[in-house]
Amino acid sequence: MKARTLPRLTLFAMLLLAPFAIADDAGIAWDDLDAEQQRVLEGFAENWDQLEPERQARLSKGAARWAGMSPEQREAAQGRFQQWRGLAPERQDQIRERYRQFQEMSPEEQARVRDNFRRYQRMSIERRQLLRERFRDLTPEQRQRLRDRAADRTRPSPRR
Repeated sequence: MKARTLPRLTLFAMLLLAPFAIADDAGIAWDDLDAEQQRVLEGFAENWDQLEPERQARLSKGAARWAGMSPEQREAAQGRFQQWRGLAPERQDQIRERYRQFQEMSPEEQARVRDNFRRYQRMSIERRQLLRERFRDLTPEQRQRLRDRAADRTRPSPRR
């Protein structure tokens, strides 16, 4: 009896979940967005059905996030977006690649990068400029050694 029950339960579960899988493949219908999301995404309304489902999901999630922002947060986000649009496509690709690399790091490595960035932001403009110039003057091998030493400092030392 148990041998026949498992396949039946599996089939039943697949049938129950099939509409969700189909809905995922079909994307998000424009009418399923709330009024605020539609307002934010109105520039996409005409071609919404032609967008890839993944893009629809990203846009609807972004619109929901936008709706939850304060006016100050929205203004800051608009400024960052305008700055992004002003970058050369090659620079945008470089940033996307670095973000992808960051996402592949362990949580400890991500924390180290964030801490270093915060320390850098707290430095005076003059100190930052000096660091950039010194780094720019290093050979690729020297840069890699510097990165390796920094990574070694953040790894926990082996227990003895």
